[in-house]
Amino acid sequence: MNKAKFLLRGLLGVGILLILLGGCTSINTQSELKGFAYGNEQAPKGVEWQSPEKLGFNKEQPHAWFFSFENTENARKVLPEYSKYWQSLDGNWKFNFAKNPDGRPKDFYKNSYDVSRWDEIPVPSNWNIYGIQKNGDLKYGVPIYVNQKVIFEHKVAVDDWKKGVMRTPNKDWTTYKYRNEVGSYKRSFTIPENWEKREVYISFDGVDSFFYLWINGQYVGFSKNSRNTARFNITDYLQKGENTVSVEVYRNSDGSFLEAQDMFRLPGIFRTVALYAKPKVNIRDLQVIPNLDANYKNGSLIVNADIQNASENPVEKYKLAFSLYKNELYSDESTKVANAEWTIDLPEKIEKENSIYQKNIVLEVKDPAKWSAEEPNRYVLVAQLKDENNKTVETISTYVGFRKVEIKDTKAEDDEFGLAGHYYYINGKTVKLKGVNRHETNPQVGHAITREMMKKEIMLMKRANINHVRNSHYPDS
Repeated sequence: MNKAKFLLRGLLGVGILLILLGGCTSINTQSELKGFAYGNEQAPKGVEWQSPEKLGFNKEQPHAWFFSFENTENARKVLPEYSKYWQSLDGNWKFNFAKNPDGRPKDFYKNSYDVSRWDEIPVPSNWNIYGIQKNGDLKYGVPIYVNQKVIFEHKVAVDDWKKGVMRTPNKDWTTYKYRNEVGSYKRSFTIPENWEKREVYISFDGVDSFFYLWINGQYVGFSKNSRNTARFNITDYLQKGENTVSVEVYRNSDGSFLEAQDMFRLPGIFRTVALYAKPKVNIRDLQVIPNLDANYKNGSLIVNADIQNASENPVEKYKLAFSLYKNELYSDESTKVANAEWTIDLPEKIEKENSIYQKNIVLEVKDPAKWSAEEPNRYVLVAQLKDENNKTVETISTYVGFRKVEIKDTKAEDDEFGLAGHYYYINGKTVKLKGVNRHETNPQVGHAITREMMKKEIMLMKRANINHVRNSHYPDS
């Protein structure tokens, strides 16, 4: 889960006037990123983790971070734990560790495979860190720190990455013995009854660095790219009552060439795993980009919405309804902004079977409270999809803050220190950046950072007058 998003609290605001502008586009099928494939394969080929042209199989196309809620009241809190259509799978999973792929239990995903004698490991965690024993023994492999190089045999040469991650290194390398560690995870879960007739997904917010996925013994797909959420539609793999999920994680993959940064290389499911449900006709993506006018007084929200129809029938005369709420500063308590409700017709027919309808909107906002590091004023925008009978089909939400970031040439007489140069501006005011690099790492839990850890780090930075953070070198949790 993107836990860091809860930290910027609240809002101070004045009267707001919104004007709707923009256009729309209807397309028949979802535009797919290169490297994503879809199908009904019975089993993986076993080479996907060394195939750079393959980024995922049956993995959902990326979209912004938001969730479905039962009503507006819960949606105003934005975080997924306030939704009855979201269920965490964090907790203890059955776990097996292998030093290399040949030593892994190849059939563990089958329903008949007995994992009762396996160890248990908490998710999220890094198995190298969790396996450190009180006497210093390493039960689940070796935590490895290097600066820029990958941890497996390689050469600095053009196209060397095509030779894979299983080459034999020198005997003094840690990965000579631990060639490519594999962690096998398994647990059971039950789908809530109120999710019936909805599309059910499973999401992995962070898995380092590659994994295969099975549900109830059936192969679903795979993912690489350890720090972007991997989502899979598992509706057709589910059964009534108890279900099982099996995940096979590889420490190294061809993606590790790109993720070779100066940090501890720690494998495992290190961020939240969750289930969530959406209606068959839903808001697939929602991007909200804030801006201010040339005088930094009035604002705008550029809204791009994708509506998906995964049902067996076309739909028409759907609507998008928006409402805006302002938060108290440093609080999740919010109040509705007067006259801040809008309904936009989606007149075109949305065809069946995963067709996508795109809507582009600009919301003009009169004199909103501005966001800055000193006063992180914040709004919540709630979006609702309504059917032809004006019944709410889905409710989602997202945080927004009004600010404008610029780098401008500045004359010496316009600078507070009398120095000319390229200066950084927020909301028309120069800001001197006092920054730090930050890795998501902790000696106790490795890369499995908690919200509370994040909050403590941010408060420490604020006490040190730090106003700029470089997320080194990946999307944070």
